[in-house]
Amino acid sequence: LIVTGGIAPNWEGWLKPFAERMTNRSHVKKHKIVTDAVHAAGGKIAMQILHAGRYAYHPLSVAPSRIQAPINPFKPRALTTWGVKRTINDFADSAALAKEAGYDGVEIMGSEGYLINQFLVKHTNQRTDEFGGSYENRMRFPVEIVRKVREKVGPNFIIIYRLSMLDLIDDGSSWEEIVQLAKDIEKAGATIINTGIGWHEARVPTIATSV
Repeated sequence: LIVTGGIAPNWEGWLKPFAERMTNRSHVKKHKIVTDAVHAAGGKIAMQILHAGRYAYHPLSVAPSRIQAPINPFKPRALTTWGVKRTINDFADSAALAKEAGYDGVEIMGSEGYLINQFLVKHTNQRTDEFGGSYENRMRFPVEIVRKVREKVGPNFIIIYRLSMLDLIDDGSSWEEIVQLAKDIEKAGATIINTGIGWHEARVPTIATSV
């Protein structure tokens, strides 16, 4: 099973301006060239859906709260409650388009400090609405994404969730929280749970900072 690099579900989630997105049917045709080639060789392929959040290198970046990343010159705008719900739907719509493009599944990027990871921890989530505060509220964002994606794509489609096993930042998720999230993600419809460690801003070297 091949998993692509990160593809944004909307323009706010771009890592950089004009990076790859899967947001409308005009994008489907080009992706079909790739999926057809993989299937012709006997393989399977999933498209990774990645929203950069406050790691996005452009002035229109968004995050759970207006807190700038130490590795990014741009300060994000805090998403409104409506904006959070719209973003959840954008993930689901992107997954449906990926299915139309011939992908066998999607991977939802929930680790390495990107938007979903930013919602999960107090370090970057200071919201007071239904998506902030208690851990149950903070994990509502990823759980709803997986649930909405499953509703859109149906039962016979792979949903991988990339889970951060160890954030390596102050106020990161506890082991108990990680286990709770994994269980709820599975209940919401994930087929596979994949894992990663370390945010890009973490002082413990796990990956090249330029990745």
